Amino acid sequence: MAAKHYILMGDVVRSRQQPGAAFMRQFKNLVAGCNETLSQDLLSPLTITLGDEFQGIARSLPAALDAILWLEEKILESRLKFKLRYVVHHGRIDTPINRAIAYEMVGPGLTAARELLTGKKRGRPRARVDLPARDKLARQLNRLLAVLLSLKDDWKVKDYGLVLDMLGQENDSEVARLHAKDRSQIWRRRKTLHVEDYRTLKAAILEMAAG
Repeated sequence: MAAKHYILMGDVVRSRQQPGAAFMRQFKNLVAGCNETLSQDLLSPLTITLGDEFQGIARSLPAALDAILWLEEKILESRLKFKLRYVVHHGRIDTPINRAIAYEMVGPGLTAARELLTGKKRGRPRARVDLPARDKLARQLNRLLAVLLSLKDDWKVKDYGLVLDMLGQENDSEVARLHAKDRSQIWRRRKTLHVEDYRTLKAAILEMAAG
């Protein structure tokens, strides 16, 4: 029987509302950056398939989730105005893994992942983990991802740079220096933006996925 793999698919939320050329350039650069940074974690690189969608094969569940978190934080860094929706599905691929580009592979796992991604159910989450053999773990990860992405979706584009610096630097005085503010202002913003809650959730997601 063919092996099961961690299939990662994603698409752009409301892509038709995005301006054409500039959006596509940003989207392509985002996907290319993920492939370059996380090349050791991807059996088959993220590949744009239908203009506003991508697919790839991760080496492991933590690698798939790390890719999602990398993409979300790169959106912060680049101050991009679009959002992505993700599916991680553990399923069978019947053909050899294409390690150069995520094309010319077939199997029920890829079909199931695409059905989950393109389903039109109202209120569907931005990230969905589907692990048929580990349903309890999938439910726990989905709950944590829902909260993490809800926190991130509340951040305004104008705050992305500040949030990214607070995620990278726990010293409020240093962040204050970078943004010409005082320490107490940064402390309050860290609280109101729930930056430490985001950091805690991120650590919990990756630790839980690693088992």
